[in-house]
Amino acid sequence: MAYTDTDVSTGALDLAIGGAIVQFNKVAVMPQTLNMVACPQGSVTARIPVYAKLGISNVETASAGAEGATNSEVITTAPKDIEVLRNHIDVTITDLAAYGNADALMVNAGQAIGNAVALEFDTQACALIDDFATTVGTDATGMSMSKLFAAVGNLEKNDAPRPYSCVLDPLSVWGDFGISNELGSVAVNESAGALNSAGSGVGEALRGAGQVSVLGGVKILSSSAVPSSGAGTAQGGCFAKTAIGCAYIDFGGGGFVQIETQRDSKAASTDMTANGYFGFLETVDLHGVTILNETA
Repeated sequence: MAYTDTDVSTGALDLAIGGAIVQFNKVAVMPQTLNMVACPQGSVTARIPVYAKLGISNVETASAGAEGATNSEVITTAPKDIEVLRNHIDVTITDLAAYGNADALMVNAGQAIGNAVALEFDTQACALIDDFATTVGTDATGMSMSKLFAAVGNLEKNDAPRPYSCVLDPLSVWGDFGISNELGSVAVNESAGALNSAGSGVGEALRGAGQVSVLGGVKILSSSAVPSSGAGTAQGGCFAKTAIGCAYIDFGGGGFVQIETQRDSKAASTDMTANGYFGFLETVDLHGVTILNETA
């Protein structure tokens, strides 16, 4: 068994430390982009009904005097059942490690293992981005507004409901081949646009303020969990909430990660566990687009 003791947790032993604590993983970004469905009590499966699309062929146009004619159509659904699985990480922290540290080791350990489970959530959700049937861009070019707008165009063509989210590798947002580079070099009719016109500095101001959060009405998010198709590449995605479904057990307030502790007095230690019960499934394929990018 692995133990967190004074041999490995020496970051603040015998020291008076400042208020800054290093956080190992940032929390998940994917929950806000998905169709999150809590499992009902007594079940570990959530059902998401996917409705068959009705189009103009189902609409009947009637002339005066015939407007009472019956046009009876059938509403059909194909349910998607998603089973939740346990995702967890366990640690054992000895008393000497806990009480010999000045940095609230127990509190920060809970945050560290909780964030690890949250990152696993992102990893499993992002893995489905590669499954979308529609793809824009190539691995040989960086992220650009033209790729983003091509993805949006495909979603609109397939009647994907807004809002849309675009989840990219961090380097596809901020790197040398990231979309942030275009904010200072947008051109209109082959000439300098407002963002990079002489002396304006608007593009640089936008980048400096981190204003890459929304482009074209699409929320831009980055996650280190975005999959890669090889070295120096990333497979991001732009999608509606209807593209991917997530079943989860709600621990209260929509939270999907639970931290529990258990005292082991005989071993002079505390067992700590982070649990996350969730599962994923692609629900409407045409409501998502894979975006291929070069990152390095």
